[in-house]
Formats: sequence, structure tokens, C-alpha cells
Amino acid sequence: MSLIAATVISVKNNLPYFLVENSEKGYQFYTAKMHRHNQDTSLGAVLRAFKSIGIVNFDTWHLGELTSVNREGALMSLYSFEVPEMSGVEECLEGKLEFVPANQLHKLLETLQTTSFVSFEE
Repeated sequence: MSLIAATVISVKNNLPYFLVENSEKGYQFYTAKMHRHNQDTSLGAVLRAFKSIGIVNFDTWHLGELTSVNREGALMSLYSFEVPEMSGVEECLEGKLEFVPANQLHKLLETLQTTSFVSFEE
């Protein structure tokens, strides 16, 4: 089993907001479990995990970038998705995750391994 991290980004008033978990350890990227022995893919695991917490419509989601994040000394893949509006996503989640502006996530964003960004361009 591997852990895969994910976030959703939406821009409001020229400020990016990230969809994150708020835990005892502070803000964390959402994680999904990937089971390779079941021929699981990392992207499939992430989408199924989002679906399990209430998101059922991915029509407006745009896969943004794949990078790595350092969580407690371990590197894991991080998928980021872009959405035009966060309100539709928030309604589905019922408070399980929240959009937080980037200027409040300095500590979390410092865990990104920016040298390994892979952009998914059209």
C-alpha cells in the first residue's frame, strides 16, 4: 500500500485556495491509499478517495500538476486539480476538507518538492 496526496486549487480574488485537511498536526494535503496488488493506479485511487467523501462530479476538474510532497520524512506523489469555483466542491464535502488561502499555508507549502513538478498541459 502506498499513500498518494491530492489537493484542489481554486482562485478567488487573485489568491489561490487549496483544499486541505485540518488535523491536530495542522493543515495537511488529503491522502488516498493505493493498493498496487489490486492493479490500482495513483490517479484512480485519488479520484475514488474524493468520491468516497462526497464528490461525484469531476466534469469541471482540470488536472494541473504532479509533484512530490514530504510528509513526516517520506516522499509521496501529490496530484493537484484546478476548479473554476470552489463552492460546488465545498457543498459536496460537508466540512470534511476545506479550502484555505495559500497565504495561510506557508508551512504546508514548504513541504512541496518543487524540483519535480510535472505539468499536464493541453
